[in-house]
Amino acid sequence: MASPPTVPQTPLWQDQRRTAADWLAYFQHNHGQLLPLPSEVQITAADYPATFWRSLAMFQLGEYSEGHNLMRATHQWIAKGGDPDLAPAMQWFIREEQRHAADLGRCLKAVDQPSMRSHWLDHTFRHLRRQNLNLDTALSVLLNAEIIGFLYAQALQRAIASPLIQTVGRQIEWDESQHLCFQAVWLQQLRQPRSPWRNRLSQWLQHCLLWGTLRAIWPDHRAIFLAAGWSFSTVEQAAIATLQATLLPTNAHQPRQKQRA
Repeated sequence: MASPPTVPQTPLWQDQRRTAADWLAYFQHNHGQLLPLPSEVQITAADYPATFWRSLAMFQLGEYSEGHNLMRATHQWIAKGGDPDLAPAMQWFIREEQRHAADLGRCLKAVDQPSMRSHWLDHTFRHLRRQNLNLDTALSVLLNAEIIGFLYAQALQRAIASPLIQTVGRQIEWDESQHLCFQAVWLQQLRQPRSPWRNRLSQWLQHCLLWGTLRAIWPDHRAIFLAAGWSFSTVEQAAIATLQATLLPTNAHQPRQKQRA
């Protein structure tokens, strides 16, 4: 019987890295600690169904973003008195996602498989992110992709027996686990001043978005998840558990961090 996905065991919003400077230092340190990518592929595309490579190409497409809209929301928040160090920290965050896309592209190229230029689901999420969202909403939308990416990277390591692909999967799994902490900390700080009913509404909407996203991505990615030994129910339970570890409980009262003038 396949072991279940790894999910956070402690509330991620309690991470000790509380300031943007903390996260900027983390991202810069992580950049110097990346796993070396092996040259050995040890497989060919013919060793696995075509649905595997389509899934991998779609995942690569979703990982890449210029991050313009997220940076716009970040700068708007800073202009209202937010921590200016969040801008360079967010830029490093975006660079990590771009690195994921580049590494996944290397995996596809190694087995002579093409990247995907467009997909209706990716287009839908990009259109949603292009709206003039505030930082809270922008991070909330992005959080769903981070949760799915965290679980997908784990499944990828189990599904395809290639040293290169498994190493890329391990690096992405680690990065996404830290991205979840990063987003949890900032969502906690952004939402802490709000009333409990607004936070309950935000969390309900977050669960609804995750519910819909999982059902939308499953047809294209189920081959990888099933090869890892995980049914849709298993993936859904792990995704919900990860989301719950990320969101601040509505009855929690943490002191609000003072923002820089």
